Amino acid sequence: MNSKLASKLKYLVAALTVIVFVGVASFGHLAAQSAATLPMKVDGDISGMSVELTAVQKTGDTIMVRFKYINGGDKNITLYMKVGGQLEDKIYYVDAKNKKKYLVIRDTENHPLASALHDLTVDPGETKGCWAKFPAPPSDVTAISVYIPGAPPFENVPLAE
Repeated sequence: MNSKLASKLKYLVAALTVIVFVGVASFGHLAAQSAATLPMKVDGDISGMSVELTAVQKTGDTIMVRFKYINGGDKNITLYMKVGGQLEDKIYYVDAKNKKKYLVIRDTENHPLASALHDLTVDPGETKGCWAKFPAPPSDVTAISVYIPGAPPFENVPLAE
């Protein structure tokens, strides 16, 4: 009787081990899918325009966001006219975990720490690389949503260090 019980117990342990292994592997695969990978390119809200988020890098107490505006159309696009104001005032990210919105850092003279976006025009077929600096969220935040004028939000973007 003990040998039958031991044999059944071995099979039960083996079966549970396989179930746990498959479950952990599946969960890891789902977790990996939930985080966005960079670069990410989306069609913009402006006809002919695409926006590509190329990097989100956390260094100390700041985050550097790099992105590109890509004009695939046949006309010049002056962005401040299309988005209704200065781009550097409309770029931000959201830390959903703490329900907080972060704006571009400004220097002591109230100038944004960002590319010169106030008069940005992208000619047909041209790509313009841009950047902006933000305060970093708390250290337990691992992903953010980035909002760039002229594009839908970039959701669940991992913070690289």
